[in-house]
Amino acid sequence: MSHRTALAWTRRSLLLSAAALLTACGGIPLSAIPRLTQLSGQLLEANPAHFMVAVQADVRIAPPPGAAPQLLIQLKPKVAGAFEPVDRKLPLTLTTSSVATLGLDAPGPGRRWLVYSLPPATQAELQRVQATVKQAQAQPGYQRGGSLSIGIEQKDLAMTDPALDHTRWSTWIQVRQSEGFFEMWDGTPAQIRKMAADAAAAQAAKR
Repeated sequence: MSHRTALAWTRRSLLLSAAALLTACGGIPLSAIPRLTQLSGQLLEANPAHFMVAVQADVRIAPPPGAAPQLLIQLKPKVAGAFEPVDRKLPLTLTTSSVATLGLDAPGPGRRWLVYSLPPATQAELQRVQATVKQAQAQPGYQRGGSLSIGIEQKDLAMTDPALDHTRWSTWIQVRQSEGFFEMWDGTPAQIRKMAADAAAAQAAKR
């Protein structure tokens, strides 16, 4: 299963929509799938300060200085004009840790956590987006259908050393602080590269 939710971080987005889950999967733990299908709705109700994505990876894998991950939110009507679409890219903050943090276990020797969270300005913007989406959902035209996609994009994550291709990479998400993090995907940078290439090829084939 080739799954956009499987974190093709090189040039792809992490899509958390139920539609993406139904079309493909890529090493997603079965126990995580019910949680993933609920994420879009949960994030609309969540406290933006609590939403975080944590990646556990080899300490040699790191974004270059100044690289800015983004939270992507898209709401599109099935019928044009039924409601106002939403298409936002909101900047995230990256912190790192080589010890246990935020309820996450210590990553182990030679590994660390990359933790993505929403800075205050992004939290405020997400609250505005939440209000916009809820307003759209309340409109009669929304009942004709639409799609909501929520994701994380990190275009410049550095994974250039082939020696790191088969190191372990795991991704965890927290939506509610009271529930803590749950594991979303576990694999290797090589698998991420392959999924990105497969997704790009599939997209090109549709053109």
